[in-house]
Amino acid sequence: MTSRLSRLLPATGMLLALALPATAPAHGGGRDHDRARGACKAVQNGSAPRGLTAEQAQTVATACTARDAAVQAADDAFEAATTASRETYRAAVTPIVAQIRTAAEAKRAACRPDRRAQACRDARAAYRTTVRPLAQQIRAARDAYRAAVRPAAESRRTAVRAAKQAFEATVRPLLRRS
Repeated sequence: MTSRLSRLLPATGMLLALALPATAPAHGGGRDHDRARGACKAVQNGSAPRGLTAEQAQTVATACTARDAAVQAADDAFEAATTASRETYRAAVTPIVAQIRTAAEAKRAACRPDRRAQACRDARAAYRTTVRPLAQQIRAARDAYRAAVRPAAESRRTAVRAAKQAFEATVRPLLRRS
């Protein structure tokens, strides 16, 4: 069990390292919560929060729409700015992952009949010598991708933060009165 686990962990780590850079920026780090989200949903569903006049509910609806449009524009700009970098990263990493997968399959095939055989030991050693430099190449590609995406991510973060602050400045006083 331990030897199987020790074989699966590096391969799993490589595959996760491949998927991580592509998914992390897309999710925005999980900080998309805002306090007035319930008010936006209530106004969109046609029931204004208690104590708001029709004019105030319209102001909340307008602020929600403006915030959503600004966040969507920031997301679209980020997507457009990072598409080339993402494709470059995937093009660089796909053949490396294929080599790792091929080496893992060769090791698995050699070790399937008898794990204690010399052929299995040799296959494990060959797998390790194959994976080490490839892992460095994946790390280098990941670092290059992160460096290329960082300015776009920062501008997205700044735009989203500004939109949310403007939204909060508009909605917070209205919701406090209620």
